[in-house]
Amino acid sequence: MTTELTVRIGDQVELEILRVANGGFCIARHEGKVVFVRHSLPGELVRAEITDITAKFYRADAIEVLQASSDRVEAPCQYSMQCGGCDWQHASLPAQLELKSAVVREQLGHLGKVVEVNSKPLDEFKVEPLSASESGLRWRTRNRYASIGDFGVGMRMPRSHNVVEIDDCLIAVDGSVALAESAIHLGEPEIQTAQSSTGQHVVVDARGGPWLDERVGDRSWRIHASSFWQVHKDAPAIFVDAVRKFAALQPGQSVLDLYAGSGLFAASLCADVGERGSVVAVESSIDAVRDARRSCSDLPQIDLVTSDVNKWLNANKNEKFDVIVLDPPRAGAGAPVIEKVAEMAKYAIVYVACDPSSLARDTALLAAQGWSLRKLRGFDAFPMTSHVECVAAFTRSQ
Repeated sequence: MTTELTVRIGDQVELEILRVANGGFCIARHEGKVVFVRHSLPGELVRAEITDITAKFYRADAIEVLQASSDRVEAPCQYSMQCGGCDWQHASLPAQLELKSAVVREQLGHLGKVVEVNSKPLDEFKVEPLSASESGLRWRTRNRYASIGDFGVGMRMPRSHNVVEIDDCLIAVDGSVALAESAIHLGEPEIQTAQSSTGQHVVVDARGGPWLDERVGDRSWRIHASSFWQVHKDAPAIFVDAVRKFAALQPGQSVLDLYAGSGLFAASLCADVGERGSVVAVESSIDAVRDARRSCSDLPQIDLVTSDVNKWLNANKNEKFDVIVLDPPRAGAGAPVIEKVAEMAKYAIVYVACDPSSLARDTALLAAQGWSLRKLRGFDAFPMTSHVECVAAFTRSQ
């Protein structure tokens, strides 16, 4: 027996917004069913258009705000209701911090079964801005645009292949869209731009170049323009500082850096273990490891390995490291990796996470292996979007 739908795609419904959800949505209910609503804020009353229907929930876009939250502001970008690049342009920056804090708390509590962190109840956890002067705009150094024929560039609409033509992106660094437009004649369906901390601003070519010179603290990196690098201009230095403080390494100790990329954390940790210590950095991308070798050739204590992380752990599972640092992709590390990391780490595990639900799932896996989340910092490294970066420190449970 099937139940006839009372709501269809395109219908408009009045919704009371209850709370924030992961992924740039807020949650409402309609006729007992969960509705994930974009362009809304908790506490608001909105008229929303149904955009998707599944067996378990609806998706909708708020098209009219009937009762606005005090946290609502006018979006600075004219494309904010169409483009999929931003989620929270209609929220004040302090409200964005609270929305992201609520998501981290909910995910860690629900999926990770965490009740306390930083020696305080989880309910007191707060996401931090990267700097006191953060405006939320002009921070993104790596950008990707869709070509529109031979006349313009655009951004994809949310959950769609459709493209919105734009003449600027307010979260991208100045000049990024104009630079992309200058490459339309190349005929590529997608154009990527990258700006380095030293001021280079380039279109990424088909081979992943040209070279960029990045500087963090007193160290320099020479990397491919296509290589992974933190996209917020302030993020690399702040993340390095957070990881080093949580790792608390001493001269002569050993550290394993997993998903090491171009060696940002590994090279920085060499300064803490000194020449008597050792740093093993494992990364699957050949180009990233080549970048790391080029940039870290002066560090005798570092061993740069090109390998799938899980395969390397399987082959070296009897080794022990004082501290293990991991910065996995958005999906998280997963059970096979976590189980081996839990066995190989002696004193601490430092986990850098770009998705709170993945962090929460891996936190539960670590807890099952006898490790507890002790310290946590959350950074708003992606203002105006739903993304949040966390750095977590785990120690063995007593």
